[in-house]
Amino acid sequence: MPDLFPEPKESDRPFCEPTSVLLGANTEATLRFVPVQNNAEFRIGTVAMSKRPDSEYVVRMDDEIVYGPAPIPPTDIDDLQVTFIPARAFSQSLELTVRNLQDTTGQRRYSIQPLGYEVMN
Repeated sequence: MPDLFPEPKESDRPFCEPTSVLLGANTEATLRFVPVQNNAEFRIGTVAMSKRPDSEYVVRMDDEIVYGPAPIPPTDIDDLQVTFIPARAFSQSLELTVRNLQDTTGQRRYSIQPLGYEVMN
């Protein structure tokens, strides 16, 4: 697996926000992550989501689509491979959208985990 590039400095703060959502048929969830501090810059190297058939995945950073819409996630939650080389930067928001495109009843669980770091100046 490639290493995160650029590598974080010792003073940088790790960013790892694992979560999961339950989605019914033809529904979606958008998770939004924002910096806690003003003028913060985040670098995201990995965006992992559960890989499910009949799904759609989108990644936005600062309101710009940087991945998708795609039928597969940037990387599977079970792999946690580096997605972006070099790591993508955002300063305002990271939005991760997953859509369950199945028509059947019932719910599906999607695990979502962005990994990176906050640049500390």
